[in-house]
Amino acid sequence: MAGSNKKDMNQNDIVDSARAFTTSFGILFLVFLIALVASVIFPPQHGEEAQGGGGAPTAAVNGEAVFKANCASCHGQNLEGVVGPNLTKVGSKYNAEQIMDIIKNGKGGMPPGVLKKQPEIQAVAEWLAEHK
Repeated sequence: MAGSNKKDMNQNDIVDSARAFTTSFGILFLVFLIALVASVIFPPQHGEEAQGGGGAPTAAVNGEAVFKANCASCHGQNLEGVVGPNLTKVGSKYNAEQIMDIIKNGKGGMPPGVLKKQPEIQAVAEWLAEHK
């Protein structure tokens, strides 16, 4: 092929490119394995744990906000009661510990375990206990 601009590939060129591919693939695979092992040993942290507050104090949890997000559908946005009882003066009937017990274990038509995190339960109970 006189005048052709293409180089002829010989057997050595093919072997060399296969070795280069294998080496590149091996390095990438090794990096992947190292990242995988590191993510198993040091898992990423999310939410409160990432901010260093795994056991966040109650003051950091807004009881009213937790109530509105989880409890207001039954007790009303203003504690007026919808399906659940009126809670506008619940603090004159129960103290914070008693309210925490009701939140954890349920009472009447309220199922247990609506709130699962202790700081949230405590914050809502303390907030509700203020309503007298």
